[in-house]
Amino acid sequence: MAVADSLALLTLPSTTLEELPQPAVRDALQYFERDLITIPGPRNPVAYAAVRDGAPNRPIVHPQLGHGGDPINHYRYSDGGVREAGDQDLPPKTIDVIAVQRADVLARLETQLSTGERRTGSEGATFLIVPQLTVEWDTTALSSTLPNADELAAISSVLPEPMTVLAGGQPATYAHEWGLSHDGSTVRVPVAGLGATDRDESKIAQCTCTQHGNVGAEAVDADQFGLRALHGVGRSTADQLRKHGCQTTRDVRDLSVSELTERPGIGRTTAEKIHAHAAVIDSSEPLVLTNKTPVKTCDGRPPLCLDIETDGLTPTIIWQIGVYDPATDSHQAFIEKTNPTDPAPVLEAFITWLLANHRDRTLLTWNGHRFDYRYIRQFLDRYHPEYVEAWDGLWTYDLYRWAVRDGNALLPGRTNKLDHVARATGYESGDTALTGAQTAAAYQRFMRNPKDPASEPDWERHRAYCEDDCRALWYVYRTVMEAPRRDMTDSGAGGADGQQAGLTDF
Repeated sequence: MAVADSLALLTLPSTTLEELPQPAVRDALQYFERDLITIPGPRNPVAYAAVRDGAPNRPIVHPQLGHGGDPINHYRYSDGGVREAGDQDLPPKTIDVIAVQRADVLARLETQLSTGERRTGSEGATFLIVPQLTVEWDTTALSSTLPNADELAAISSVLPEPMTVLAGGQPATYAHEWGLSHDGSTVRVPVAGLGATDRDESKIAQCTCTQHGNVGAEAVDADQFGLRALHGVGRSTADQLRKHGCQTTRDVRDLSVSELTERPGIGRTTAEKIHAHAAVIDSSEPLVLTNKTPVKTCDGRPPLCLDIETDGLTPTIIWQIGVYDPATDSHQAFIEKTNPTDPAPVLEAFITWLLANHRDRTLLTWNGHRFDYRYIRQFLDRYHPEYVEAWDGLWTYDLYRWAVRDGNALLPGRTNKLDHVARATGYESGDTALTGAQTAAAYQRFMRNPKDPASEPDWERHRAYCEDDCRALWYVYRTVMEAPRRDMTDSGAGGADGQQAGLTDF
């Protein structure tokens, strides 16, 4: 039995679940992939019941509830799926997920692992869920403390495989590698958040947990599920729709626009947008609202898909530039691996390659006019002004601006981030378990100490992440180009049977 590359762990904080209508819970469970579901935060039987009702055949981790009598839950993931860990033969390559009921159980877990009473795969990875673990922050000293650090370090030192702590009290965007003292040495313990926190809005997140111990979280606000997912539907409008008998986006799709306008506070324009978006979410297909094309190519070949990685939202360096060419199905990566204090070399390598080989090609980005193009232009102006005029002469397009900001399309993702839109339309990600914030943080560590091998990023993993974004952009572009083009009005005889009469093709 071999280990699968990654485990899809869906995390639904208990405090969030208690507030969500059950149709929204089911919507979230259907939207995300999930091999295993966890409910971080306080003990909550209502939350557990909501998930159990929505996913009756999936393993659910909520040890806070105390059912079963064991304060430690242990699951094992392989190509055969997720199973409770037992006394069966243990192959060396597995992904193990261990959840403790409370932090004071950690010492017992360490004893079980050190004595061999509880075993994990030595060549895979182990993920330890501590449902209410919250990093303590001292605002006066500007320092943070990881509770139960001694126990976590002891557990990590016992295991031969990588161990990552999943902190139930931290936001899903939290990721930090702690250096913890144990027996006179330092143990590196990565900690990732699961989304339940009082300091931030709770989110529903899918965590990709890899066999190498990496975690990447795709977090979405809870109000992006159920009726609230629809454009123009806030809390009061959702309440009005429920009073009319609508519980799901499909219920809304099956109404006519005229019926929607009969609800208080819903005008004609809003009703048209709500109705159209319900159809988009239900079908997972974009809807184009114009006869204008998002991209004009200057040489007939498809656009080059561009993505950059920086050290933050206000970057001091563009350290990776990736370009995917659909015409040849090839990807080119330019990465600064040696001198993170000098932004010039990687930029020059990119611009000379581009102008020498593809000066007649069209460039395409996702939100590039606010980020990728913007910072390439700024850095060229600062470090290579001799190439600015040639750069300005290139044909550059931004699919996000055309579709979202200019209102030319409705997209099926619960957010308009590229990875959400791509997955909602059927793109299969490479599962690098990275996010843009994590790539920036990884390079920041490298910038602080570039001569320390421990601070060096996994270059191939980060290259693959950038390439995946470029390929996802091409997938979304093709999906948008092939999407139906319609008017949102229902001037015909549409009705509650769902027939979208009057949605006329351009």
